[in-house]
Amino acid sequence: MRQAMVRAEVGDDVLGDDPTVTALQERIAQLLGKQAALFTPTGTMANQLALRAQTTPGDEVLLDVHSHILNYESGAGAAHSGVQFRTFDAPHAGFTAAELAPLRRAPHYMAPRTRCVVMENTHNHRGGEIFDLERMRDVWRWAQAQDLRVHLDGARLWNASIATGTALADYASCAHTVSVCFSKGLGAPVGSALAGDAETVRRAHRLRKMFGGGMRQVGILAAAAAHALDHNLEALRDDNRRAATLAETVEECGRLRLARPVETNILIIEATDPEDTPERFSNELRAQGVLANPWEARTIRAVTHRDVDDDDIARVCAVFRELRG
Repeated sequence: MRQAMVRAEVGDDVLGDDPTVTALQERIAQLLGKQAALFTPTGTMANQLALRAQTTPGDEVLLDVHSHILNYESGAGAAHSGVQFRTFDAPHAGFTAAELAPLRRAPHYMAPRTRCVVMENTHNHRGGEIFDLERMRDVWRWAQAQDLRVHLDGARLWNASIATGTALADYASCAHTVSVCFSKGLGAPVGSALAGDAETVRRAHRLRKMFGGGMRQVGILAAAAAHALDHNLEALRDDNRRAATLAETVEECGRLRLARPVETNILIIEATDPEDTPERFSNELRAQGVLANPWEARTIRAVTHRDVDDDDIARVCAVFRELRG
C-alpha cells in the first residue's frame, strides 16, 4: 500500500485534476450504483456533508438513538447543519417503516420539518449488526412516498456485503446518499467517500471546501484506498470468521457473555458479575497483550481487523479461557 502511495500520479484536487482521486471517485460511484462520488478525509465528514447537502437549518432528521452520526461525531449535525435529531430505540439495527411512521411530523409552521432518514449498515454501536436489505427497501419506499431524503452511513458496508453476498449497489439503492470508509477493515490510513446523485455530490463538493476538507495532491491517499479495494476487500471475510471464532470462546466463558449476536467483525462482550467492571476486565486483557476497550456500563468492545490473523485469534481465545473465572 505504501508503495502504491509513492507511485501515485497526482495533480491538484482542489482544481479537480488529480487523476488518482478522480479514478477512485468514479470507481466508488460505479460500485455503489450512483452518479458521482466525492473523496473525503474522514467518515464523519462524509456523513456531515450528506446532512448539510440535503437539509436546511431547523430541519429534523430521523435516526436510531445509537447511530454513529448522533453519538460519535461531536454534535456536528447541530453545529454545521443546524438540524435537530428525532430518535427512536429499535430493538434491532434494521428498523422498519412502521417504526418511523409515527415520528414523521405533520406539516405545520410551528413544527420542524421532517426532512431526512439515516440508516447505518453495519451498525457500530449495535455490535456490527447488518441492516436487512428488505427492511432497508421498506424504509426507502416509505421515505420516497413521504418525500424524505435518505442517507446511509455505510462506513462498514463492505462487511455487510461480504457477510451476506449482497452487492454494494443493492444496499446503496435504498438511499439517496451513501458514505463508505477505507480506513477501517480495508486498512487504508485515511479516507472515506460520499456517493449520490450528481447534484447532491456537487453541493457536497463545495461544502467539503467550506468544512476544510479540500486537499491538494491527495492522490497519495486515494491510491491507498484504491489499493485497499484491490487487495483487502475479500479479506473482510476472514475478519468476520475470526470474530465468530472468538464469539464461541466468549460463550464458553462463565465470566462473560455476548451482549449482542455477532454478525460481522465486532463483539460487544458483557460481564456476568456486576462487580466485574469493563475497566477491570479490559485492564486484565491489556496485561496479556489483548486490546479491547471498555464500552458501556458493563461491556467491552472487541474488533477483528486485518492486523489480527488466525494465530492472534488463537492466542486471544487462550487468554479469554484463562480469565474465564
